[in-house]
Amino acid sequence: MSRYSKGETSQAKLLEKQAKTKSLLTKIILIKDAVKDNRSIPSLDTHRSKRGVSFKSVLAWVDSELNVTSCSYNTSREPYNIEYSAQLAAALETYNKQSQSHAESPPKPRLKKRSQSEEIANLKGQIENLQNALGEVYRAYMQLTARVDEQTRQDLRYQQVLKSHTRALNRAHLTLVKP
Repeated sequence: MSRYSKGETSQAKLLEKQAKTKSLLTKIILIKDAVKDNRSIPSLDTHRSKRGVSFKSVLAWVDSELNVTSCSYNTSREPYNIEYSAQLAAALETYNKQSQSHAESPPKPRLKKRSQSEEIANLKGQIENLQNALGEVYRAYMQLTARVDEQTRQDLRYQQVLKSHTRALNRAHLTLVKP
């Protein structure tokens, strides 16, 4: 015999249903705020095509930082979500119109062969300068490591000499010793 009778829903399913409705409301609020502030939502713009963000893409939109989860088309058309679905569609339409006006920038002119060769020569010069700078940094690093190792070795020898002198003289303290 089943745990629930016909028409009865488990608590987990009710919570899931509420979470999806809440996510629809969050999407509406986020999109309306973005339109009002005249900004874009990067995680939503990943679903953008040439015509803008589709309604199904907004339903599939997931962003854990914004507390947005996915929702199926059928769930958005349930009687308890139909009003939110219509609001989401309207907000999305205004968002797409706003982002299309921002996205339309003049196309870059095509590079001609001569300008391409000039740019290549310029980049080769920059690469050569960077390689020279890298070589200088490497030489300076190697010189620094050689000096530090030599100084450390000298310090260790000096300390050993001082210890042997104090043992020989039966003194446990030194006031000032200059090399």
